[in-house]
Amino acid sequence: MPERGPTIFAAGLVLPVSAPDIRDGAVLVREGRIAAVGTLEELGQGNPDAQLRFFPHGTIVPGAVNAHAHLGFRRGDAPEGGSFSTWLAGLIERLPEKETWTAEAARASAREAIEAGTTFMAESSPYGECLPQLAESGLAGTVYAEFFPHDIGTPEEAVEFIVNKVRELREGLPERVDAQVSVHSPYTVDPESSRLAARRTRELGWRLAIHLSESPEELEFVRQGTGGLADIFGRNEWGGVGVSPVRYAESIELLAPSTIAAHLATGVSEEDLEILARTGVAAAHCPRSNEFLGCGVSPVPRMLERGVRVGMGTDGLWSSPSMNLFEETLVAVRLHGFEGATGLELATLGGARALGIEAETGSLEAGKLADLAVVDVDPGDEDPAREVIEAAAGGAVLSTVVGGVAVYDSATETAG
Repeated sequence: MPERGPTIFAAGLVLPVSAPDIRDGAVLVREGRIAAVGTLEELGQGNPDAQLRFFPHGTIVPGAVNAHAHLGFRRGDAPEGGSFSTWLAGLIERLPEKETWTAEAARASAREAIEAGTTFMAESSPYGECLPQLAESGLAGTVYAEFFPHDIGTPEEAVEFIVNKVRELREGLPERVDAQVSVHSPYTVDPESSRLAARRTRELGWRLAIHLSESPEELEFVRQGTGGLADIFGRNEWGGVGVSPVRYAESIELLAPSTIAAHLATGVSEEDLEILARTGVAAAHCPRSNEFLGCGVSPVPRMLERGVRVGMGTDGLWSSPSMNLFEETLVAVRLHGFEGATGLELATLGGARALGIEAETGSLEAGKLADLAVVDVDPGDEDPAREVIEAAAGGAVLSTVVGGVAVYDSATETAG
């Protein structure tokens, strides 16, 4: 439940993302939502009854929105990277053993994300297996339940199974935690099951997550029907359609404004960019996972130029070194030559837009939920957002607040 009574979070700098920076700024929170954003002087004078949490040498930013993550992996024993199909084969081989520690890993990954300033997470896991850990973590978020039709039956049976599974998962969840459907990828879900799932979820007004154009092996499978992913389940017979994964996804109706596509790292052509923009699909950018698995560089600057909604994602600890979304964002800033403000927006409001939740979170605005992070840095004026990203990437988050509730505190604050 939100903290009782109004609270003012104040710091040397507030970066609202959707508005100009505020020196000696503050955020007034009432009943879990942002009531006002301004200077500490004006908000303090107007709200003498409010509890004050003051970080004079810190910076307040919106909480990070992780647009694509996998909680159920642990650090230290990942399959070897470099080749996507080899890595995936190693992952599949270890699934029986992984079942014994997935829940523990999910709890640890969620905690790591919170301590790094994340307030909302879009998590993908088989049949939503990590939903209990997300729900208990204090994060807001959505688990996208992946389904694999070869386990179930006909395409119709598979889609009805996952729709009913998601309905079951939604029962008894905390406020701001939800479940949706994921069509895992072009090489694991057959065209008819994918098409039916896309149609069914749109009929229900749900969102849909997919992995798309992630690896050279996926590109080869979709175009030629060959390569390491053709035999990943022993009978992937629907590849070899002679087009790119993006064009293929459009042809089976996967791409829509309610869809978020993760990775988009390999072989994304100008035609593909036009399709992404025209269909309104959003993208989750996971540069560290892409590098580890030899998947190339996603053309994010060109996506942004085309108006594609892009957010940042960490993926999981078997393909990425941490669940710190600001660390992921710093890699993207360096990779693409972005200014800090662009990076901070990708990590916060960009992710919220990609997930269709920008009316509720992603920036510090009156009326939105009070999702914020306090970072232990007092940046200069040249590129303050980049300094904040660098500090948060290095572990300098002092406090993480979700819906007005401090779910993490390592803070040293000053009483006003």
